[in-house]
Amino acid sequence: MENKVIDKSILRIENKEKIMKVEVTQITNIDLARKACKFTTDEESTIKYSTLCKNEHSPLRTIMYWVEMYDIPTFVSVHFVRHKVGVEHFVKSNREDRSNNETVPDRNTLVNHAMLINAQSLINMAQVRLCHKASFETRQLMEMIVSKMENPICNYLIPKCDYRNGICGEVNSCGRLRK
Repeated sequence: MENKVIDKSILRIENKEKIMKVEVTQITNIDLARKACKFTTDEESTIKYSTLCKNEHSPLRTIMYWVEMYDIPTFVSVHFVRHKVGVEHFVKSNREDRSNNETVPDRNTLVNHAMLINAQSLINMAQVRLCHKASFETRQLMEMIVSKMENPICNYLIPKCDYRNGICGEVNSCGRLRK
């Protein structure tokens, strides 16, 4: 697997320009998923990655990604950390004894955040973090992650309302699609 680095995106916080950066590495591939399929059917599998993404069967969870996010606001990192199933997070600490912060950390303090995440969890995360109710910065970062993914998973990294054929489940819809 080849590591791809996203183009730089500028985030403006308190009139300072900071560059968020994302790198995504696919760690496992379709071969492991096919092996998992063989255990569930007792037959050799030739399943395509696109089919796994479409039907979201358990072997999809064998496809793993390592996602590195640099210079993201703490509040955006917190939005991603809310996701717990199928993902492990590694976030720069803002503790006084573990950071070199020149000022008291706040919600805009920039941190580095890495995730080890399976394909199913990435699909679930995208449904929430690409929603127009998510903060602009959170959506921007998720869009950066999506832009680094290779097909076919990209077709399934969409807002939940698109996934649900236009139905919004939010209490207060953004109005983009019907409720």
